[in-house]
Amino acid sequence: MFTTETEDGPAPRPLADPVVAPLSRPGRRLAWRLGVIAGALGVALLAACDVSVGSDAIDAPDDAAVGECLALGPDEESGKVRASTASCEGADGLTFYVARQIAAGAECEAANTSTLTFGAGREKLCLTPNFASGKCYQIPVGGELADYREVGCGDPAQSQTLVAETVGRGDEAINCGADETMWSFTAPRSLGYCLRPV
Repeated sequence: MFTTETEDGPAPRPLADPVVAPLSRPGRRLAWRLGVIAGALGVALLAACDVSVGSDAIDAPDDAAVGECLALGPDEESGKVRASTASCEGADGLTFYVARQIAAGAECEAANTSTLTFGAGREKLCLTPNFASGKCYQIPVGGELADYREVGCGDPAQSQTLVAETVGRGDEAINCGADETMWSFTAPRSLGYCLRPV
């Protein structure tokens, strides 16, 4: 029994129990419950993805340590990239090792090292490619960092790029065949690649 208040104070007064209309179909209640559960899981999954994507973004040179790997993706502006931290082993696509952090006016010293800049007057990162043996990559030739990517070995080269297969990986003293080009790096560690144009 429910009570209500009157001017003289609380007085017991019977109220009608709320009536719940029966569902017309027995499966409807189950479908409603499943819909609520799926909706809650969807919101939780969306929230988890939003947090994980934002936490890996590199917005400044200090956001990445020497030796860490970065994945680069396209940006809305032509010639620019978005950088995020990534696993150095087994990542999908091409990653780069952070080789050094340098001053705004300085240049990366090693041949074939790429530079990631964060705007005028800011420090930069020198990047060493993390090529995997047996994979093919589009490599800029007079192009831009945004042109680097893992591609299929039969894919055509885009403008100002070439496609090369990594046929060997080792330290900077790697021995390459006559039809292969050696790329070697000392930072962030000794690395060497044998590349063959495809």
